[in-house]
Amino acid sequence: MNIISSIGTSFSTFKKDKWIALFSLVPVTIGALIYIFLGKYLFTDLLGMGKQWIESSVSSSGWSSVFYYLIVGLLSIAFYFLVNWTFILIVSLIASPFNDIISSRVEKVLVGKKPDDVSHSFKRLFGNLAETLLNEIKKIALIVVLTLTGFFVSFIPILAPAGILISALLMSVSFLDYSWSRKNMKTKECVSEVKKNFITYSIMGGAFLTVMSIPLFNIFVIPFGVVYFTTLHTKGSLNEIV
Repeated sequence: MNIISSIGTSFSTFKKDKWIALFSLVPVTIGALIYIFLGKYLFTDLLGMGKQWIESSVSSSGWSSVFYYLIVGLLSIAFYFLVNWTFILIVSLIASPFNDIISSRVEKVLVGKKPDDVSHSFKRLFGNLAETLLNEIKKIALIVVLTLTGFFVSFIPILAPAGILISALLMSVSFLDYSWSRKNMKTKECVSEVKKNFITYSIMGGAFLTVMSIPLFNIFVIPFGVVYFTTLHTKGSLNEIV
């Protein structure tokens, strides 16, 4: 099955073009920095201020400790959900120009063409920066709307599977969009591709959605997702997806 074989193809693509791996370090680094600074702010600065307020407001040292650890627990839970709800959207927006280059180079490797020179890749990055960011913002807005729709739908027992399916397909679309945008595909064409590969995109979107729920590990999933779904799209264009 191409679902499985594309995983191996994706890993081999990193070996064939070292710049794909190097450009992939950008979203990984950005994601790591976001985790570090946000975590530092929440668990050092914000908690420090909270601890001082509790100690000054609660006279009993015993109760102040209880309140403090309660806040630590609540903040930890909030931080977990904050990261998992916003991480991919924020990092994808910042890293979208690099992801676009990664997707382009992957496609050329797969079709047997020589990837662009690095200088040309950087010219493409800065030349299409505004357009790429604008397209990413539009995509994120759509993803947020559909994600919220899927979230509320999931509260209706009979429709819960539909909510999960929507989220899985959105995950696939968030990676496929780089190939679609580069080829200026119309909405009708994008919808047609999703229908054609509905099972493939649903399964792998669900798989990536699951892995994305793992903090820190999801940093490395983003660039691999770009490579993997570009591989699926390219194979589909070559009539290799069955």
